[in-house]
Amino acid sequence: MKLKNAWYLNEEDHLIQGDLVIHQDQIAEFCNDLEELDCSHLLVLPGMVNAHFHGTSTITRGLFMDMPVAQWLNDTSQGQLQQRFINALNRCTEEEKIQLSLYEYISMLKQGVTTVFDCRLFQQDYQAKKRAGELCGIRLTLEADDPSLLEDRPLLKAALPLPEESSWSQDRCSQAQFWKQNHPQTIFKAHCMETDLAAEAIRSKGYQHTIEAYAQADLLDEHSVLIHNCKAPAEAIQLAAKRGARMINCPISNLKSQNGVSPLKMMLDQGIEIGLGTDWGRLQFMDVMKCEYLLLRDQHVLNPAQIVWKMATEWGARCCGWPETGLLKPGMQADLIFIRMDEPDFQPLISTPQFSDVLQNWVLDGRSEWIEHVMVAGQWKVKNRKVCVLNEAELVARQRQLMKKLISETLK
Repeated sequence: MKLKNAWYLNEEDHLIQGDLVIHQDQIAEFCNDLEELDCSHLLVLPGMVNAHFHGTSTITRGLFMDMPVAQWLNDTSQGQLQQRFINALNRCTEEEKIQLSLYEYISMLKQGVTTVFDCRLFQQDYQAKKRAGELCGIRLTLEADDPSLLEDRPLLKAALPLPEESSWSQDRCSQAQFWKQNHPQTIFKAHCMETDLAAEAIRSKGYQHTIEAYAQADLLDEHSVLIHNCKAPAEAIQLAAKRGARMINCPISNLKSQNGVSPLKMMLDQGIEIGLGTDWGRLQFMDVMKCEYLLLRDQHVLNPAQIVWKMATEWGARCCGWPETGLLKPGMQADLIFIRMDEPDFQPLISTPQFSDVLQNWVLDGRSEWIEHVMVAGQWKVKNRKVCVLNEAELVARQRQLMKKLISETLK
């Protein structure tokens, strides 16, 4: 397929116009395919990456409001409501679990998110998420409980968990070491120094910080992905950088939970690649980019729009184990979004050899409804704002019905 007269960004993030070529699932230099698409009014960018998301958490939105994570599911009236809702969720059939994940994945695709790293919720529903991913064609990294679930398919990878502060033990460490020795190329993820309680928990076990614990256990390398890091001290950041670990920031989630702001400038100054995530109960990835931009501005990081875009694409892709995505160049996977350039609130788009406001306007003011088409691995997932892979109206109707059922069971 030839994308005729497309607008895209070069390596300096300046706007240029030309033809882009898609051959099978990759961006190519040429192909013999006669199919063409006029892109003279469209900005073509790499698809975005939601590098940390707890699947099916969005249906719990509001239930955990203003409550620290350590108090979730407690014996207060709010905690008891949470318990009843989670119990209702656990009683869902496999088809209902697939529906819940499918709705979330389709919602993300329509926003231009082509890759998601989906971690477990209260229960493990790996197979349901896997099936939902197959049905919609999003690129997916799933947290697996153990190596028996590891697989590497064209649009699916599995990651394994590192021991976290609250459950740190010699047995957990030994298990992770064994897994890592036998699966050295697999992504290993962990929530890391997210809260004061987590930081204190690891100190109570004799370590200065969690990253020291991982390093001493030989669990810290370029395949380690550490999420949050709100309470990470400078020496922890330096050690993570030295070992090549990557980090994921969830700015809205961290602010909402009062866990504070991660030391982003320190991470960037040390050369750490950072991905972005919506985390718990949120689907709106554009909001995450805007929030991250403002945090970078507040921490006096240069070129914040360009940095946020790297987090949302190239760096996030590597955090999820997909280094062949996130960039628009020959040989990379054709995970693309097509944005209408003539939207008044996107203008003015001005790009000269010395100046470009394109990424600034997209990161800070962009809206998902400007996205006209979405492609994953060279296949259309959204075309003319309509989902290509299933009946969206039926999906929404099923979601409404399922939510009524869950609420009814919760309030019995």
